[in-house]
Parts: sequence; C-alpha cells; structure tokens
Amino acid sequence: MAIKNKIAKKTPLSFDRGVYILIFVFSFILYGNTISNYYSLDDIYVTDGNPQINKGIKAIPEIFTSLYADVNADDGSKMTFGYRPIVKTTFAIENQFFGNAPHVSHVINILLYFLALIVLYQLLRRLLKDYNPVFSLMVVLLFAAHPMHTEVVASLKNRDVLLAFIFSFLAIDKFVQYVDTTKIKYVIYGMLLLLLGYLSKADVLIYIAVIPLVIYFFRDINPKKIIISFVTVIVAIAIARYIPRFFLPAPHRPSLFFENPLLFEDDKLMHISTGFSVLLFYLKKILWPDTMLFYYGFNTIKVVGFGNAAVIVSMIIYATLFGVAIYLFRKKHIISFSLLLFFISISIYANMVKPVMGIVADRFLFVPVLSLALLLVYLFFRIFQVKLTQQVFKPGQINKLIVAMLLVLIPYSAITIDRNKDWKDLLTLTSHDIKDLDSSAKAHFLYGVALKNKIVKTQAYWKKEAKPDIDLMLKHFKKAVVIFPGYYDAWNQLGEIYMVVKKDYKRADVCFKEALEVNPDFRKPYYNLGYLNYTNKKYDLAKKYFLEYLKVEPKHIQTYSLLSKMAFKQNNLDEALDWNKKILAFNPDAAVAYFNMGNYLLQSSDTLQAVKNFEIAAELDPSNIQLLKNLRRYFTNKGDKEKANYYLHLNETK
Repeated sequence: MAIKNKIAKKTPLSFDRGVYILIFVFSFILYGNTISNYYSLDDIYVTDGNPQINKGIKAIPEIFTSLYADVNADDGSKMTFGYRPIVKTTFAIENQFFGNAPHVSHVINILLYFLALIVLYQLLRRLLKDYNPVFSLMVVLLFAAHPMHTEVVASLKNRDVLLAFIFSFLAIDKFVQYVDTTKIKYVIYGMLLLLLGYLSKADVLIYIAVIPLVIYFFRDINPKKIIISFVTVIVAIAIARYIPRFFLPAPHRPSLFFENPLLFEDDKLMHISTGFSVLLFYLKKILWPDTMLFYYGFNTIKVVGFGNAAVIVSMIIYATLFGVAIYLFRKKHIISFSLLLFFISISIYANMVKPVMGIVADRFLFVPVLSLALLLVYLFFRIFQVKLTQQVFKPGQINKLIVAMLLVLIPYSAITIDRNKDWKDLLTLTSHDIKDLDSSAKAHFLYGVALKNKIVKTQAYWKKEAKPDIDLMLKHFKKAVVIFPGYYDAWNQLGEIYMVVKKDYKRADVCFKEALEVNPDFRKPYYNLGYLNYTNKKYDLAKKYFLEYLKVEPKHIQTYSLLSKMAFKQNNLDEALDWNKKILAFNPDAAVAYFNMGNYLLQSSDTLQAVKNFEIAAELDPSNIQLLKNLRRYFTNKGDKEKANYYLHLNETK
C-alpha cells in the first residue's frame, strides 16, 4: 500500500527524476564489467590504432570526406565501404583527450546506452501520455536488460548502432511534437536529427516507415500531417544518402561467399525462403537469447528452399502474427503497433531483398527487442488486470508487476553481465564462441587470426610454450578450408605457418598455390612464394613472384630489399644498388636502403662509400645498435675520436 501511495502522490517530474537515476544505475549494473575490456572484433575500423582516429580533432574534416572503413581486403586490395562520419568523429574527439584508451571508450559506450534508454523513455512517455508511467519504465528496463544488446554495448565498433538509435528516436520525438503543436520548427529538428542518425549508420532507412507508423498509432490527426512527416523523412534520408556521393571515393567491398552465400545466389526465391529461415532464427533469439555469438555466416546459416521445415514453420508463425497486426490495425492497438514495428525493423536484415554480411548478427536485434518489451509489459498489465490508463495501483497490483518483471529481468541481466566478459578482447571472444561455431568457416579463421596476433605480440614463435597455440592456430585454419575450400586467405595463413614456423616448405608451397588457384587476384601469396623461393635460393623464381607482388604493392620496402639482396648474391652490384634507389625514390628516409647499399659497397671493397651510406642509415635509424658500434669502431681505428664518441652517444641522445 505504501508503494502504491508513493507512486500516486509523486508528480510526473519527480517520478521521472527517479526513473533517470534508476536507469543510470541499471545501465552500469548491466555493463559496468565491460569497462575493464580491451579492443575486440572489428574495432580497427574506429580505434585500436586507426591512423585517421589517431589524428584527433584535426582529422574531422578528413573523416567527413572519406569512407567509414579503409582496410586491406582479403583479395589484397583496399576494402573501403560505408559512410559513418558521426561515429568516427566521436572516437577522434575521444582520442584527442584520452589517446587509444579502450577502458574510456567502454565507459562512453555505457553512457551512450544510458542516453539511448532515456531518449526511449521520454518518447514513450510522450506517446503514451495517458498511460501509467510505470508502463514506460517497465518497457525500458526490459529493453535495457535484453542480452541481445551485449554486442552493441560491449563492442566499441558498434557505437554506430547506439548513435543511430539515439538520433532516430529523438527525431521521432520531434515529429510527434510537430503533430501536437503544428510548429514547423519541429519538422526541421526532426529532419536534422535523422540526418545525424543516417550519418551514424545507414540502417536509419527503416524510419521512413517507422515515423508515420508511430504518428498513426499514437495520434489522431488528419492524413496531411502524416504525409508531411513522411515526405520530410524521405528528404532527410535522401540528402544524407546521396549528397556525400559527390565527394566520396567509390567504395570497394568484395563479395565473399563465406560471408553470405546468397551474394552468389541468382534465384530470388531462394533469397525469400532462406529469409524466412533467418526470421525464425531471429524470433528464437529474441524470445530466449541463450547463445550469443560474435559471427555466423557460412555454413552456420544454410541456404534453404521452401520445402525446408524451418521455412514452413516460420511462414506459418509470421503469417499469423501479420494477420493479428492487420486485424488490430484499425483499432490502433498496441499489439498491432509492436508487431508492425518488429516487422519493419527486422525487414532489412532478413536477406530477402539484399543479402547481409554474415547473414545474421545479434546486433541486428537492437531495435526489434523493443517490440518484445512492449508486448511483454502489455501482457503483464493484462494478466494482473491493470488498466493501461490506471494512474493509481490497487492493492497488490504493483507487487505482482514487480515479481513478473523480476522473473524476466534477473535471468536477462545475468546472461548480459556474463556475456560481457567474453568481449574482453578478440582472443577471449573467439575462443569462447568457437565451440558453438563449428560450422562457420570465418569463425575458425578469426580464431586462428586471434591466436596469431597473440603469438606475434608476445614474440613467442620460437618459444617452446607457444607450440600449443601454434598447433591450435593450424587446426582452425585447416578447419576453415575444410568447411570452405575456396577460403584463399585461410590457405595463405596455413602456408605462412608451414613456412615460418614449421619449416615445411613443400606444404607451404602447396598452400600458397592453392590460394592463388582459388583467387588469382589475391596478392599476399605472391610475396610469400617469393620469400619461400628466396629462402630456398631459387632466386629467379623468387624474383618472378616478387615482381608480381609489386604490381599491387608498389611501395613495399621489404620486397625491394629482398630483390636487392638476391641481385647482390648473384654478383650484380649495380642491380642491387638500383633496387635500393627505387626505395629511396618513394621513401627518402628508408634507413634500410642506405644500410643495404653500405653492406654491398663494403663487400665490394668500396669502404669510403659504404661508410657514407652507413652514416646516413645511422642518422635515420639510431636504434641499430650494431651499426653504431661498427661506426664507432671504424672511426676509432681512423683516429677520429669526435665521430667515434658521437656514435657512442647517438642512440642515447635520440
């Protein structure tokens, strides 16, 4: 009874203030343990040493005139795609003040999640102004705790989802205010917010349908205002979508079978049937998120026809749900709204119209989870016979609602908090999830890459204790090519292990050539085959592969350096010197070129010219201790104490 009276007596303002504090605390309860996490999957796009982000605030003009991702593609080319300048700007500003600080980044992600929840709560309070405010609070808490949100909040790269949600839901709020007041300024605000949302993530496209849907269900207005809102939304998204194309470079993102086989499926009916299988997958995930994974793709989600049992079940379920939504549509029932919101927000990830990279992903359910939260809270109110517009609870009602909420919130929160630990870093994430991703070629590949990064970082290739990790890495790269024999990057990784670690040159040669057989445009194996033949003193063959590699990597210093070494070993001093001069043509500060020429000239008895090159190399790279010792010894023998002392102290002063 005391709880009932407190709620009844509180003003809306004081109640909302308490809600904000509760949501803030709840956000940190759910995701506070992510603060100790580091960088993880795909964070290279926005941080983790990203060269653009490292420039800080001064990079913002460059960010707005360049594509979102600019990394090396699997085929050896540059992979560039997307346009999310708002997201990258937040990381650039963050870097300006904190540098590459993953723990700070995670705190900011939690604060953005808190802000997203507050925006959602305020919008619900505006839309459901006649409802008991507890309804909106319960929806937000259920939405907040849902474990499918872990990929968005715990993964720094997915800050784009948070920002897009915040801006889009603020835009909805402004369009509703326009309907309530007829003030055109709210249309302008809504338009600008949608622009910011689209510049955070292009998935904002769904709000072309969501905003008119919201206005129809929660406001009694003439069609004119809905049409104005609809047209404004289209104009805002069109501006954000098409204007940047005038100044952005052309994107390049290769279609990869193991990311989504539907990219190579011409039968559109197969897209639709597989789409229904995907929709059933999402429905199961949203109702009971018992297993969350960092990646799916081939062959976790299979391409199936209409005869597949899952497709048939999915079609029946979705047809029934759609029928319910249409039946209740004219009544403007909240069940109809919730179902239609789910259909709209999940539609762009169903693979029916456009294949999605990875086929499915946990983060795609960020907005659809809201539909579940609305339906559950509505169900709770109906079960306990609480009227939606009832402002004062009868004895026992609030306690029943609290118990019902806790029965959902406690397991959801526990799963969320536990899942956060898996996102500690790429190795922790992949090693945890791989047991449930035995059919995913790319998951095995990414686990192998994570193991490789660990070994390289600790420089443990030659240490005995690294052998288990090396064998495990080998196992998972092998598994990747077994699942998908066309996985050329995995073949290349196998070849590198056999060549560098196992010294099994025959197997390495087979793997590199297999990669090229699958994809002749994949360039990494050309360098590796060059190095392999260089190691085996097959210089003519090595040169052939190195020259092929230089066609796509014309400024690869190590390749030029190896070509020069081969030329010198073949007694061609002029060619050896010429390869190093080519390095200096595009990188005048390349110490290795001067060092190489110094060695060749010294071995050719031209000591004076050799020393001149060594001196330049020492100035450019004073970390070469052996070179400094040699120069000191040389000038000591020459009686030049000044220079001898200079090279004694050069490394210390630098």
